[in-house]
Amino acid sequence: MNLSVLGFDAAFDQTAVETRNQAGSRIVIGVLVFLTGLTAIPLNALLVWAAIYLVGDGALWASTDPRRQARRPLVFRSLRLFATGVSTSAWVTIGWLWWWTPGETGRVVAVALLSGVLLYVVRGCHRSLIQMATTGLPPAVMLLALPFTVPNFTREVGLIWSMALLVAFAVSSGVNAWKLHRALLVTNQALLDKQHEAEAASVAKSEFLANMSHEIRTPLNGVLAMAHVLNDADLPPREQEATRLICASGEMLERLLSDILDLAKVEAGQLEIEAAPFQAGDLVRSVAALSRPKADEKGLPITVEIDPSADRTYLGDAVRVRQVVLNLVSNAVKFTTTGEVRLALKTGAEGQLCFDVADTGEGFDPAVKARLFDRFQQADGSITRRFGGSGLGLSISKHLAEMMGGVLDCDSTPGTGSVFWFAVSLPVADAPGLMAEAEPSPPSMSAMRVLAADDHPTNLRVVEIILRGAGIEVTSVVNGLEAVQAHAVGAYDMILMDMQMPVMDGMTAVAQIRAAEARTGGPRTPIIMLTANAMPEHVRAGRLAGADAHLSKPITPASLLGAISSVSAGRAPVADIAEAV
Repeated sequence: MNLSVLGFDAAFDQTAVETRNQAGSRIVIGVLVFLTGLTAIPLNALLVWAAIYLVGDGALWASTDPRRQARRPLVFRSLRLFATGVSTSAWVTIGWLWWWTPGETGRVVAVALLSGVLLYVVRGCHRSLIQMATTGLPPAVMLLALPFTVPNFTREVGLIWSMALLVAFAVSSGVNAWKLHRALLVTNQALLDKQHEAEAASVAKSEFLANMSHEIRTPLNGVLAMAHVLNDADLPPREQEATRLICASGEMLERLLSDILDLAKVEAGQLEIEAAPFQAGDLVRSVAALSRPKADEKGLPITVEIDPSADRTYLGDAVRVRQVVLNLVSNAVKFTTTGEVRLALKTGAEGQLCFDVADTGEGFDPAVKARLFDRFQQADGSITRRFGGSGLGLSISKHLAEMMGGVLDCDSTPGTGSVFWFAVSLPVADAPGLMAEAEPSPPSMSAMRVLAADDHPTNLRVVEIILRGAGIEVTSVVNGLEAVQAHAVGAYDMILMDMQMPVMDGMTAVAQIRAAEARTGGPRTPIIMLTANAMPEHVRAGRLAGADAHLSKPITPASLLGAISSVSAGRAPVADIAEAV
């Protein structure tokens, strides 16, 4: 049933709240009217009016209870409309009683009371058309009819005309208020529709980016991983240089892809900060180790300085902290030709955890600094610039720093170098139970048996070449069901599981493997989700399924072997492995 035809719409429900909120003021006015009426109206007539008033307002109070209305909306909306009519009749009755009191004063009071009801309607409290009619029509009719009850009413032309103007004003104002409200409802609905369209477009964009990320990472995995395998081989100088160029270009493409995805997540408000214990000193040392190969190519030393007071375990998002610091160090290495890069960890004046990255590179002036953290901006934006990059890293890093409640800023002197600092307040997690447990020694890789599940033949071949080159025995399957079956009949030290596979996807396979282990009481096999699905929701899905870590493609021999070593030793948190190795 279309209740809006009866006026039982959003406007009608909104007045229920307002009517209930005005109950106290209506009682005060009712008491004053009753006391005033004692001066001129017979008591028995006044009691009849009071009874009608109490019935109307009591019914209004009962019918505007939001809990009752939610349970039986049609019944209580109808009751409220009836109560509104009774309440209005009470006010019209008191006006009629005052009109027939002796003397001219009674007529003035009657007109004032009836006019007040009309003004109450005009004020906009009753935006539902049917409620406006129920509340406004009785006093309007009474105002127009009462002058004709006076003997020789033809002498009361002025009074009749004044009352008619008052009624016309009330009707016009009420209808205009109702039309304005309906127009606002239409506008709000249009805005709501636009919002839904924008949200749907955002979801579609996120899905598109996730799919494109997966499709790009899959072939990039084969190119980059095999380029690193060749780079580690004993090749002639010319071929060695070619493989180094392929590796460098592949890494640049991977970084650009990650920056674009991070930017899309920033715009969609999908970046999340998660808190877990991490060791600040280890994080700084790992960032320096990751950046050292590039620095060594340029002959740049990376000096690490760690203040003992800051070399502690903190509670924060280690992945995002590492992402910011690694970006600053990578930029310092990229823009420095001679000299050194210094990475320092210390505590600030207010107990903040501070990461300082100083270099002896190109430097920049204040005008460049003003736009350095904007998107697609670099210190050298000319067509002849010597350094590549998308100009997204610093913008994303600043956003991450602000999301963690920190500050990212810099200072520089052209021709001398730059200093970037990232300061964030994080709680110390040195309390018992938050410190990392003693790390067990990882098993020897040459004695390991690994089960690899991936439906893409190139990805499987990449894993086989890398692992067998390290002396690891590899068993390959092409879907999750085969992985579950292989795990049931064989003992493996590690499982590498893709997410998107035919027959049975990786997350279902992981869940079934964990269920089988719990059912049989068998040992828990470490599982790494090795996949091109690199979004945060994919990491969470793998964790919920029972995976120990998440390693995003494209991989390199160092990243894959490092992940296996870390997970085997129980060192790598599930959300950190993609960034940590």
